[in-house]
Amino acid sequence: MRTNLAECRRLLADDPAHLLALQHLAAHLRDGGDGMQALRLFRRAHRLHGDRSIFDRQVGATLHVALNQISGLLDPGHFDEAAAQLEWLAEFIPPTGHLARLLATVWLIQGREGDAIAMQQRSGATDLPDSALGVALTALDTHRRHYGVIGTVVIPAYKAADTIVESLDSVRATLAHYRTQAGREDAQVHIVVVDDGSPDDTVDVVRAWGRAHPDQGLALIVNNQNRGAGRARNAGVAAALGPYLWFLDADDRFLEPHFHITAGALDAHPAWDYVRTDMLFDRIDSQVSGAWRDASIRTYPCNLCIRREAHARTGGFPEETPFWPATADDVAYSRALAQMLTGVVIGMKTVFYRMRPGNVLDRLQAEMVSGRAPGEGAEVDARFMAIEILIRRRLYALAVGPAAAEKGGADTAIALITLANERTKAGDLAAAHGLLRQAVGIVPAHAVAWFELGMAAYRLSRRAEAKSAFARAAGLRPDLSAAWVNLGLLLLEDGDASAALPHLRQAVERAPANANARFLLGRALRRLGQAGGAAASLQQALTLAPAQADYLAEWSGLLLDQGDAAAALAAADRAAALSPGLYDAHAARAAALEVAGRGPDALAAWDRAIACNPGYGEGFTRRALLLLTEQLGPPPRPRQGADRNDRRLALTRLGSNGRFGNQLLQYGVARLYAEQHGLTLETPLWVGRHLFDLDDPLPGPALPRLSEAEADLPSGLRPGADARAAGHDIDGYFCGQTALLAPHADRFRQFFTGSGLWRQRMEQVAGRLRDAGDSIVALHLRRGDFGWGPFWIAPESWYLDWLADLWPRLNRPALYIATDDPASLAAFAAYRPLTATDLGLPPLPGVGFLDDFQALCAADILAISNSTFSFTASLLNRPATSFHRPHLDRNRLMTFDPWLSPVLL
Repeated sequence: MRTNLAECRRLLADDPAHLLALQHLAAHLRDGGDGMQALRLFRRAHRLHGDRSIFDRQVGATLHVALNQISGLLDPGHFDEAAAQLEWLAEFIPPTGHLARLLATVWLIQGREGDAIAMQQRSGATDLPDSALGVALTALDTHRRHYGVIGTVVIPAYKAADTIVESLDSVRATLAHYRTQAGREDAQVHIVVVDDGSPDDTVDVVRAWGRAHPDQGLALIVNNQNRGAGRARNAGVAAALGPYLWFLDADDRFLEPHFHITAGALDAHPAWDYVRTDMLFDRIDSQVSGAWRDASIRTYPCNLCIRREAHARTGGFPEETPFWPATADDVAYSRALAQMLTGVVIGMKTVFYRMRPGNVLDRLQAEMVSGRAPGEGAEVDARFMAIEILIRRRLYALAVGPAAAEKGGADTAIALITLANERTKAGDLAAAHGLLRQAVGIVPAHAVAWFELGMAAYRLSRRAEAKSAFARAAGLRPDLSAAWVNLGLLLLEDGDASAALPHLRQAVERAPANANARFLLGRALRRLGQAGGAAASLQQALTLAPAQADYLAEWSGLLLDQGDAAAALAAADRAAALSPGLYDAHAARAAALEVAGRGPDALAAWDRAIACNPGYGEGFTRRALLLLTEQLGPPPRPRQGADRNDRRLALTRLGSNGRFGNQLLQYGVARLYAEQHGLTLETPLWVGRHLFDLDDPLPGPALPRLSEAEADLPSGLRPGADARAAGHDIDGYFCGQTALLAPHADRFRQFFTGSGLWRQRMEQVAGRLRDAGDSIVALHLRRGDFGWGPFWIAPESWYLDWLADLWPRLNRPALYIATDDPASLAAFAAYRPLTATDLGLPPLPGVGFLDDFQALCAADILAISNSTFSFTASLLNRPATSFHRPHLDRNRLMTFDPWLSPVLL
């Protein structure tokens, strides 16, 4: 009867040599799955009792448990531990069967192929050709036979359809000679042909040759542009196999001894990196001067055989612009060989250098037979002097080694960053950006250069590039907290708090004392509805910087979210006092005043906010909603939303992204997409609900955000397009091409022209205009918040020139001008222009722009600004016979089709 486990352990504690306890404990461990520990105990017991037959029976009953236990180490990748345990077993258990197979398998995984093959003989797997071990060993052997070549011939080819077959045939003949002379009937070479954008049939000729010789390894690389022989050779080397490299031009050929002489020499002299041979110069061979022959032998790539690892040490053929196309790249490469490597010249002619019209030998034949040394009497050429400088630069970098070259690159990057900062201070942002692009091109791993490039791109409103640059900087230097902060900030500005969150957490982790990182983290958490985390982060930010106005404004918003309007107003008041020009401070005050029921004060606060940032849509929307609700009452009650996320489409930034005209674009495109795919569009409160009687559901639970580029809603309007934007919150302005909207023009207009308020006001505006004339010409002159980036201002002279040509051809014309700058009307005084004031209609508080917009919609001839306000009016305009817009390149107004044009130029 077996002693129980606890008793075994007690007995062994009193007497470690208790034989019966050792064996019973081992049996317990074996039954519990610990075969390795059981074998250790059985082995200790064997040393005490000395009976081999008992031990062998115990091993036989336990080994499979131990091997299963060791097999469990393989999936998690603990191969060294598995090998150590198996090798310990093999010390006292003759490795046969499963033990031998498992040990051979682990050795094979470790790369100990010889040991695995030897062990395979004992495992019995030789009788099982389809066993895993046998298949794996056969696969490795097959791979070696397929890829175990003596080397690769790299052939750059350009317009070589009439010569390359002869070159390829020469490789086969040379290989056949090598096989005979070296006694290696199975020897192989690999061929890589790099077609360098040939305009002839070179590619087809090479393919046909490859199909005709299936026993010859051949790779074909095809460039779609001519990049030069040096670049082509580098591409070929990247695809090379075997230890040796040969180069052959597509109009030359190897003579039969070439492989045997060159590879044999390197085989026999391991200290040599390369060998060169002499060449046969076609029909002028006997006339070539000694100086030219010597120079050619030292620089011509086709007489060279080089070890592949030695070639790598030279950096390959230079690819800089002065060396392309095919100018001195072989000279630069050869000088690197001579300076860095060890090689010899074998005075046997093994390469035939063909002369054909226009090739190098043809162009230089007069010099080569003249008796003059190469270069003697040649004129100084700045390009060739530049090449010489670059060759010496290359040789210097190779001589000093990669560490010194890397330091030189870093010094260069620092110098360029310094220069870029000087250009930034001087206001030349484009030049600074160019210098920083150059810096990251020279040192792609320089984190500070990427960070500065991100700053430069941000200053130029190149937001996508800025985000990419900050991400590169943070990836290269995770401790660079400012890169994480800026990346998070840009994503927050894009309205994507969920994407910003991990970057801001990284920033806080890297720099806990960075108040701005904690502030932005709090803002992101607040936007994601995580009030507790937001409060903690904002409080920490305010502890670090208690007088920071934007922190206080955000804190005010959080207090308002939590229902404490009085505390929110106090925080916003302090923020506005600290920074009177801060939009966020006045927006926070306005929001708190709204909740407190102080409507007039809220309106005044929104006016202050709008004055701080006229182009931002939120202030415009909130002020308009207050006034419209006061005059017209609440908008239509929102209808019920979809009950499935994949049936929802959200525009939560509507009302904040852009102002009136752009908001109509956003809504119209998204609504068309939603209807096309059977989705329910969700929108926040915006002026369209009042003006157009829209009852879309309010935004439900947060959906993943998509930028307009990712969503590509216009493409989704094509027949048969999938609904890839379904279930997402779309963020964008939709100022691209309108052609995809054109088939839906009538429906787009119906969204905005069907309400009673719109129709009634439109009839009044159109009637007043008709009273003024028979041909209504309307202009939009956007000025106030314009004049930057894509929102450039066209001069009044363009409109005046256009009017001077148009006016005489019209019947009783009347001019209407919609503008935010009354001073601009003076230039048009001769036309006695009408404005919204002249229409004499009672104002609509909050949407004072509506009469201007509807006048643009009612005009017979419309000339717009580069503005979404008037462009959207052109989309809704039905009566107009022609549309005109300023064109920056033409310096005048040009006709356009609103349904076949980009929204902004």
